[in-house]
Amino acid sequence: MPPNGAQDPEEREIFERLLTVSTDSAWAVCSSLGYPNSFIEGLTAVRPDRKMVGRAITLRYVPIRPDVRDQQTALGSAINKRAVELSGPGDVLVVDSGGETGAGFIGDVIATRFIVRGGAGMVVDGAIRDLHYLRTVDLPIYIRGAHAAGSGRRIIGVGLNEIVRCGGVAVVPGDLLLGDAQGVLVIPRAIAREVADRAYATEHKENFLRATLQKGFRTIDECYPPSEEVLREYEEYRKQNPF
Repeated sequence: MPPNGAQDPEEREIFERLLTVSTDSAWAVCSSLGYPNSFIEGLTAVRPDRKMVGRAITLRYVPIRPDVRDQQTALGSAINKRAVELSGPGDVLVVDSGGETGAGFIGDVIATRFIVRGGAGMVVDGAIRDLHYLRTVDLPIYIRGAHAAGSGRRIIGVGLNEIVRCGGVAVVPGDLLLGDAQGVLVIPRAIAREVADRAYATEHKENFLRATLQKGFRTIDECYPPSEEVLREYEEYRKQNPF
């Protein structure tokens, strides 16, 4: 299967490249392209050892009230079940729970179905259940908290695949999500290729600069930012080690 379930050659290339870069480098490109408010704040990585790249399926939850609950019940399956059945390889569930940590939007059983469907991760501005189990699965998960209670205690799902707010960032269905130990970056699809390529170029140069510093004969002022001499050395290195 292509990396994280990328569905076409171009998306596959973007996914592969994003998997090699940090959220720092990618954020710098997003910011330069007019998207400085793209890093989701306040979430914790359940599996900080796992990188995540995928496309957003969005869910929106609001505080529970009887009439809204009755309207949603009339639709049949709960929104988290509908989202999971809609998902496929490379999809990331992005959940706007308004920061509510007094109830979990999903637990181990529904999450198992998401994993089987090829899900690439979860980004939750709220809580999940069954953390004891979900921290053992091979799935990147970012959360504000965890709680033993299900969603019915405090929240009700009302929106699927609409623009949501997650950790202070607007997320549009189909946006790409890049996650590492530091957190999650939202990348609009229209700029994803440029973000991936420019962030990769940044990582390539900074890897060289770190290696140069580790040799011990260059000062930080010579390397960061690189002097003209160090830049010439980098260009020679780049010829031998192209992107």
